[in-house]
Amino acid sequence: MLRQLGAALSSELDGSYDGNEQQQHQSESINPMFSAQQDDIDLTEINPLDLFCSSIDSLCGKSIDLTIPHNSGWAERPSWRQNSHLPNNGDNREESRELCRRGIPPSLRCAAWIINVVSAANLIMSKSDCDDYGTLKKVRVLEHGWDLVLKSIFPDPSDLERAEVLDFGVGHDQLINILMKDHGGNIPERGIQSLTKVLHAARDSLGIEYCLWLPDITCLLLSFMPESYAYSTIREMIHEDSSYFLAVSRVEHLAWCKTFADLMRRCFPQTAAIMGQIGALTPLGLDPIMKRFFVTLLKREHVMRVMDIFTGEGAHAIFRIGTTLCCLSHAHLGESIRERCDNAATFWEGVRRFAHSKHFDFEIFLSQVYMTKKILGFRRPVFPRPEVVSRIISENEVWAENNLTNISVHEEKKPLGLVEGDVPMTLAKDSFERLCLARWLPPVLQSTKLDLIYSTSHHGRSLEMFYRCCSSSRHTITLMEVLGTDIVIGMYATHTWKSNPDGYGDGGCFLFRLTPNAECFRFKPTFSSFGAEEGDDEKKVTRLQDVGQLMISSESFISMGVGEGGASGLRLNEDLTRGSTSKSMGFDNDELVGPGIEVFDVGLVEVYRFIRDVDNKPVDGDVDPWKGVFE
Repeated sequence: MLRQLGAALSSELDGSYDGNEQQQHQSESINPMFSAQQDDIDLTEINPLDLFCSSIDSLCGKSIDLTIPHNSGWAERPSWRQNSHLPNNGDNREESRELCRRGIPPSLRCAAWIINVVSAANLIMSKSDCDDYGTLKKVRVLEHGWDLVLKSIFPDPSDLERAEVLDFGVGHDQLINILMKDHGGNIPERGIQSLTKVLHAARDSLGIEYCLWLPDITCLLLSFMPESYAYSTIREMIHEDSSYFLAVSRVEHLAWCKTFADLMRRCFPQTAAIMGQIGALTPLGLDPIMKRFFVTLLKREHVMRVMDIFTGEGAHAIFRIGTTLCCLSHAHLGESIRERCDNAATFWEGVRRFAHSKHFDFEIFLSQVYMTKKILGFRRPVFPRPEVVSRIISENEVWAENNLTNISVHEEKKPLGLVEGDVPMTLAKDSFERLCLARWLPPVLQSTKLDLIYSTSHHGRSLEMFYRCCSSSRHTITLMEVLGTDIVIGMYATHTWKSNPDGYGDGGCFLFRLTPNAECFRFKPTFSSFGAEEGDDEKKVTRLQDVGQLMISSESFISMGVGEGGASGLRLNEDLTRGSTSKSMGFDNDELVGPGIEVFDVGLVEVYRFIRDVDNKPVDGDVDPWKGVFE
């Protein structure tokens, strides 16, 4: 199927493509210490320090496959390459890039990634000196440097205990997804701690304040590297010219987004026209690539393959891979984009579904990414050369500086709309309060309207009716007034309310005070065990473990947030007349009603669902727009 899509891509390019399929190699386990083709080497002449360092998963602690595909080109050690003393010239780099495009064995990713980055960042450094970064020669040097950095940033254990994961501009909601979903599920405590250290070092030691790719890239690095190597790789990425790898300012990010849009119009004008109509070529519309580094689009193993290429070819590869992925997705989705897709989020969901479907073959896809066409008897790359892309970025940086205040990389919020029904709404009627809710909600719900589905003034006060009215709505806002005051507090639920005392919900839930002094208390995956003593199992209960128990409800109460001694962040009794609030783990909320007030009488209670503004359909009642396309 993907080959047929390649024909569509070639048609849009008006070029030629021979479509030779890459040969599949059989994998067999070989000794990672030497190549199967090097049996005649005298092992006594090999310096152990010249051997590649092995990969290690510092993020999730998973085991790494130690096999190396036979005849893959990766069985040789760096010091056994010919001409290793010569400068790091173009021929050497191109040979390495070809290998990386075929995929780096997981056991060698730590060594290969740092060698690639050092080689790209230090063009005058000899190949043998670049290769040393991936061998055992550099282990102590990198570890010692990392220890010095950690001592300067976290001079006392309490500094690390209080440290939170930095988002570098990616936003709280996306950071939660990074920590709890997008990198293989919940990142364990030890991995969060490693991520926290490296990101703080990037900010405090390397001076990076803004870099949307950095949280995801750091997670990918830590999946195959110890902390010291991940930090050293990031340090080399910003060596002299950071723009080869990363956009480290809002101006650069905006310029990169415009460059991506320009390249789409230049290389794939038909796809660009469709994407432009639905807002998928704006800085906000390009978030899945320009903010999240393909993590939300591709399978994880394919994201790793992109990382194999990126470490050697830099951001140019991301432009190249991203534009081709958009074109192939458009070719597969066809006219269904016009029929089913009216916004960028729906388009990218279609791209994700395509990239995860049986119709997508990554090897064939890469051959199309790097396809060539014949011009004046010579085969030339279809995609513009790196120097051309760099020139476009430079031109767009001038544009970005002039338009920085006019074009935001974050969406301007507007108040949630209202659906007028038979039951009058009271607690969410004020526009400022609906604006506060819009700012707190995840992006997919920020352009919706509130629809009242339960009110104690109309449906009565009982949990049975509460559950019945909420039974068809997954995402809801529950508002309640504190009787005899002007205080309105509430909770946002990510799962359908039901009787389940074992707990449910996820880290997207939040508590809030709507009036007065509106404030949102989000779930923050920080940890209580950073300062725990070795073997102190009781203290090693982390706040992240409370995910899945954020919502607890039964026939006698509903609650959100887990507190000390069985208390809750916010709790209502069975007839919704009495409530209680206390500080809860993860949300770290103040008393929602006021200092020292834990128990209160409840006045009006209202529950709202979300209605899409574009078609007036309930968000939870959406029909899958891509149903049947990928079967």
